[in-house]
Amino acid sequence: MMRKKIQNGDVLYPDLSYSIIGASMDVHNGLGPGWDEWDYHRALIEALCARGHEIVSHDRKSLKHRGKVVDHFELDLLVDGLVILELKHIKSNFHPEHFTQLINYLKHWRKRLGILINFGLERFRFQRVPFSPASGGIKSIGNLDCTESSNEREVATAMESILDQHGVGYSANIYRRLLFAELKHRGVEATHPVISPHFGDLCLDERTVDAILIGGEVMVLVSASSDATSAADLWCLKSYMKQANVPCGVLVNIGDSEIQLRGVR
Repeated sequence: MMRKKIQNGDVLYPDLSYSIIGASMDVHNGLGPGWDEWDYHRALIEALCARGHEIVSHDRKSLKHRGKVVDHFELDLLVDGLVILELKHIKSNFHPEHFTQLINYLKHWRKRLGILINFGLERFRFQRVPFSPASGGIKSIGNLDCTESSNEREVATAMESILDQHGVGYSANIYRRLLFAELKHRGVEATHPVISPHFGDLCLDERTVDAILIGGEVMVLVSASSDATSAADLWCLKSYMKQANVPCGVLVNIGDSEIQLRGVR
């Protein structure tokens, strides 16, 4: 059944995928769950090499923007220069962040297929993750009025530059770092806002929030929701704006094929 599924004509690298999954199952059956992730890593290298595959382990790369390092990546295994493997030892199904992590690697290494592998359960689990790079575009929605605020214009212009250089495909956290770096490069006053939320007379602990404050007047939240008008993201941004007494905001949503900017008042 596995061979039929993997060797479907619409599937990338069917023979290679079948061999990788077979080697992974051999490791799972041989070791069983309960060991360190590094044990499975070493055992899988042994199993794949025995099948004649070329393996690169723990390859590292940096994401740079405007000549500065924005993030660091380290993949688990690259097989035959084509397929990236991300190994897990968890007692649950894969989490959304696992897919996001693997897609970051696929985009940065310019590969078309990754496979998530979990050795932590009684039954072997894997998930193929195909990736198709896209250049994308920018769309303004809601009440974003770039003629009203120069800082809002800076967000739009900065995201256009980022999209031109990197395209879509990375996680929201990475685009937030890219946006911060691009704004700094343009000489825009950008900070990571520190907020002490209030409830009546109660002042809660001060903390840095995952947003960008531009010129003290525009709060920017970068998300990767499947729905650009996600109520959770929108109300989170409004909450930050209210507690920081910031009049304007921009919700930047990273989609599969476009980046959407939504103005918030």
